[in-house]
Order: sequence, then C-alpha cells, then structure tokens
Amino acid sequence: MEKSKIIRSLAYKFTERFAVKGIGLVISIVLGRLLAPELFGQLALVTVFTDISLTLVDGGLNTALVQSREADERDYATVFYITFALSLVMIALLQLCSPAIAAYYRSPELIRPLRIYSFSLLFSSFNSIQVARMQREMRFREMMYCNLAATLLSGALGVLLALRGAGIWALVIYFFAQIVFSSLAMLTVLRWLPNRRFSRDSAKRLYGFGFKMLAASLITTLYNNIRPLVIGRRFSTADLGYYNRGQTFSSTVSLNLDTAVQSVMFPVLSRSQDEPDQLRAMLRRTKSMGAFLVFPVMLGMAAVAEPMIRLLLTDKWLPAVPFVVLLSIGEAQVPLTTSNLVVIKSMGRSDLYARQEVLRRILMLSVLAVSVLVFDSVIAIAAGFVFSAWLDAFVTLLPVKKLLGYGAREQLRDTWRSALASAVMAAAVYALGLLSMPLAVKLLCQVLLGGAVYALANLLLKNESFFYLLAMLRKGRQKA
Repeated sequence: MEKSKIIRSLAYKFTERFAVKGIGLVISIVLGRLLAPELFGQLALVTVFTDISLTLVDGGLNTALVQSREADERDYATVFYITFALSLVMIALLQLCSPAIAAYYRSPELIRPLRIYSFSLLFSSFNSIQVARMQREMRFREMMYCNLAATLLSGALGVLLALRGAGIWALVIYFFAQIVFSSLAMLTVLRWLPNRRFSRDSAKRLYGFGFKMLAASLITTLYNNIRPLVIGRRFSTADLGYYNRGQTFSSTVSLNLDTAVQSVMFPVLSRSQDEPDQLRAMLRRTKSMGAFLVFPVMLGMAAVAEPMIRLLLTDKWLPAVPFVVLLSIGEAQVPLTTSNLVVIKSMGRSDLYARQEVLRRILMLSVLAVSVLVFDSVIAIAAGFVFSAWLDAFVTLLPVKKLLGYGAREQLRDTWRSALASAVMAAAVYALGLLSMPLAVKLLCQVLLGGAVYALANLLLKNESFFYLLAMLRKGRQKA
C-alpha cells in the first residue's frame, strides 16, 4: 500500500477521532454545567452493561472481517445475521435483568434508562459491520464526515433536552441518538444491506479468528468497566460521576489515539503480516510518533487539571480534579500498549493475543483488589489504575520482543526523549499555575508556555519524531 495513502488515512482518522471527541467533550462540558454529577454516575452504570452486551454481540467478528485477507458479501451478510440475532437476545436479557441491576446499585431510577438504552445494541451491531467495511476499503474521510454529523446532531438534541430539564434522559438520548445517526449516515454513504444468505462456512472461518478475539475483547471490556461497577456499588453515584468525569478528560486523547491507530494500522499491518522487517519499521514509527503526540498532552492535562475543571465545569466538579491528574498519567501509556497489541493482531496471532490479554487482566485485577480491599477509597482505585496501566505497557512488549525482536531497550530508545520533554513541560506548566491570575488567563498562559517548552526541549534533545513531523509539515506546504 502506498505510504501517502496510509498517511492520508491516518490524518483523516486522527481528525475524525479528535474532532468527534473534541466536539463530544465540549457537549459533555455543557451538559456537566447543566446537570448534577450523580446523573453522570447513573449514565456510567447504564453504559457499562450495554458495552459488555455489545462485546458479546460482536463476538470478535468485526476484527475478523478487517484482519481477513479477503472478505466478500457472504462474509458481511453472515456477520450481520449473527450479530442481529445476538442483539435481540441481549436486549431481552437486559429487559429482564434491569430491575435486579437497579436494586443491586440501590438506584431504582436506572430501570427505564437501561431498558430503553439496550435497544441501541441493534444499531451498534450494524454499525460495527459498516465500520469494518469502511476500514477495509480505507474510506476514512467518509467515516469522519458521518461521525462528525452524528455527534453534532445528537449533541444538539442532548443539550436541548438538558435545558428543558430532562435530567438523566438528556444523557441517555444523547448517546443513543449518536449511535443511530452514525449508523444512518454510514448507510447513506455505503448503501449496504445484506444481499446474501447466511453461510456456515463463513461463520466457521470468521469465528476461528474471532472467537479468540472475543475472549480477549470480553476480558478487556469487563476490566475497563469493573471500576465503575465497583465504585457505583461501594461508594455513591456522585463519586462515580466525578471519577467518570476524570476519565472523560483523560481518555479524549488516549483512547482516540488508540482507535485511530488500530483503525488505520490494523488493516495496513495485516497486509504485511508475512514481512517482519516492514512490520518492525512501521511499529517503530507508530510508537515513537504516538509517544511524541500523546505524552505532552496527557502530562500537560494533569498539570492544568484544577484551573481547567474550575473554568469549564465550575467549582461543583472540583472533586474530579485528582481523578483527571491520576487518570491522565495512567492513560499516557496508551501509544506504547496499543501499538504492541495491534501488531500481534495483525499477524493473525489471536491465540497469543488472547493469552496475553488474560495475563494482563489478572495482574491488573490484582492491583484493583488491593486498591479496594486495603485502601477502600476512590482515589486509591485511580492510583491503582496508574500503576497497572504502566505495568500493562511493559507486559505487552514481551511477545513483540519474541515476534519482531523489538523489545524494551529498543522501545525505550524510541520514546525516552518525548517522555523527558513532556515531564519538563509539565513541571513548567504546573509552576506557572501556582501564580495568582484569572482562570481563563492562567489556562491560556499555561497552554502557550507548555507548547513553547515542549518544542524547545525536543529541539535540545534532538528528538527524531520532532524533526520528522517538521519535515512532513514542510512537505505539505510545498505541495499546497
């Protein structure tokens, strides 16, 4: 595949993810100013159970479609029929179980939102097939427009409902509408509906890869959602709302980089799965650029957490500040972990990926258990996440060392300059924040200082990623 096409695809995917999540963050900030923190905690509990259900519905088939060297109409149709049937089963289960779930969390008001939101599974399962097809065809520009339109329309609807006093329903309908609008927009672009019958051969072949991915995905989904489940039960929905708010800010960058890298690099790397030298070169570039872009944003966000929360969400959200700090530091490892995992998947090693996932989650759940049982505080849970996240980064590089000969020493060599420059920048930004000045002025000065210090630090450290990005920008200007 042409290098220029890969770069364009990455640009579109980065733009889509950060624009969509950036707009989503703005909408979330507006809703946060209008609604009480406990409502966001209630929403987190609603989405936890639908996320787990969606993982079971997808069954790793989306990943199997992308990873397969060839996927025809019969494969797409087969996946559609399977996921549609499983969606109906999971919706029925959620309808039956919602009273028990609400009773367990001592929140009877969750019953109706959970029942209504469960129907989003029908649209989410169909949308996963649309996304897989667009990824295979590298149609990231159209995907960007579809998701942007869906976010703007659903966001406007959510804010309008919040202004009219809809409470939790403003959040539920906002997220539900986003899924529906995205699915409809992609249907308009792709004009795809299943036009083949169910194929046992396709199902067997796709599940051969997908079933192992399902095990890994289910473990990941359960792990990612277990903290909200524990906090919602052991503490209050307000505490969960504060934790969720910190997670929203920290994941805006890290998880969107994760999605962008996996969406573009997974199909690209899958085509080179039999060329280890090329895979290693692409992994090195992906990892070094990911660290260069994500480290400063995450550490910078931790440094400006208090003025940012006070300015954007008002003082009623100040208890969320330590969660923004801790979760941002923890999420900074995402470019290291994600790039390792995407290489394992692209090589078709779903068996190794599944085993790796089990090991990672056992270690992380052990840390979570200590955080809850020994310290019994939400802050301890967040601190435990930081430790386990960086432990995760180390664990995921072990199989990459065996597969490609790209181990800890080589990965550290490619990322330490970005890490050091980011730490220096964050220290300077935090020091500036100690001065007394208006919040808006302080935040602006911190951002400007951070950018200047980071650029200067990378220049002095002779960071290869910094000069590579400058070269790409110059080339882009010359073509323009």
